Amino acid sequence: MFLLFENPTGYSLIKRNFLKEKKEKNFSLEFHSIYQFQTRWEAMKSTQKLIKGKVPKNLIKFIKNNLISNCVLVVNDNRLKNSLKKKLGENIFKIKKKNAIFRILRKNFSKLFNYGNPNKDKSKILSLTHSVFGEKIKIIGSKIDGMIIHAIRLFDEIEKSINSYSMRLREWYGWHFPELSSFISDNILFAKTVSLIETKNRVPFIDLSEFFSPNLSTQIKEASQTSFGLDIFPDDLACILSLSGQIIAFFEFRVLLEKYIKNRMYSLAPNLSAIVGEKIGARLIAHCGSLINLSKYPASTVQILGAEKALFKALKNKNFTPKYGLIYHASLIIQSSNSLKGKISRITSAKASLSARIDALGENKYGGSIGLKNKKKIEQRARQLESFLNKKKENQNFFNKVYSN
Repeated sequence: MFLLFENPTGYSLIKRNFLKEKKEKNFSLEFHSIYQFQTRWEAMKSTQKLIKGKVPKNLIKFIKNNLISNCVLVVNDNRLKNSLKKKLGENIFKIKKKNAIFRILRKNFSKLFNYGNPNKDKSKILSLTHSVFGEKIKIIGSKIDGMIIHAIRLFDEIEKSINSYSMRLREWYGWHFPELSSFISDNILFAKTVSLIETKNRVPFIDLSEFFSPNLSTQIKEASQTSFGLDIFPDDLACILSLSGQIIAFFEFRVLLEKYIKNRMYSLAPNLSAIVGEKIGARLIAHCGSLINLSKYPASTVQILGAEKALFKALKNKNFTPKYGLIYHASLIIQSSNSLKGKISRITSAKASLSARIDALGENKYGGSIGLKNKKKIEQRARQLESFLNKKKENQNFFNKVYSN
């Protein structure tokens, strides 16, 4: 039985001899043969293949040159075992996988066989580690898709949190000053007002001109004097003020995150951002997993990304399929009339798909100029369709008048 031991310097074959009637616990290890990597490049490429469970060519040659057929070869990795079986064949070597004995080898290899300098081995291990995993870090670092995906998901979560907390604040503070909610529709302004006035008894003595017009400030002060709300205890007020402070902090962080997404999208996908906007572009990237994945989709798929449930439901029930998904919230589609939203979304998704390919695969992104040109074309086409629609309505009204007379 032979053990295949891989290390930063190369490969080793260790012969395992049984001492008493082939009992598993009674054995001795004998150094059989060794292969040393000639260059650092060879060591890096061989290690990368072994990590993926593939068999390097130098390992196959080493095994064939040093082992006879019908012998047992033991390896430490299950994927490597399967790869060796494919390369060498099960009839040539009976390949097994065992973990326990390799722990002993890994700890005591230099002591058992008096081979190698531990200090040199440490430097080789460090060098090989930097080479192998440095490549992985470069690959990950070159892609900022992950940053944008996390940022846009966090942005959406903060939006939900602000809305949820604001509803809770309105209901909670409404027990004390219910009239205030009818004057202020904006959630952030409501939270800032609550933090400023604290209780309704203080409203007549506070200057509200920072947030409201003089007329509205007067109405709020009059409402506070005739309010039928309950008196509030100090501990209740402390919790309410803490909640309003949390909403304001979330709002400030949302503004910061929005700027971050805008800057990141301009550096990653400027052409896509020019057509659909930074947030919609980020949501499309997050939905696909990366910009590369988004660039692989055709325009028809980009058009309905985010509406998969509605699509499959429509196909199952044999109804009309949805015309748009996440792309519906793009400014170009929102501004168009309801009857033209389907056509504009189809045109926008086609240009967005092309822009995503330029951003993902193009060497030069042209600072988003291609996206801006395509956006102008979409706007021009939208105006053209609007004029056709208006002429059609005019003609229809004209014929209706003629036939009515």
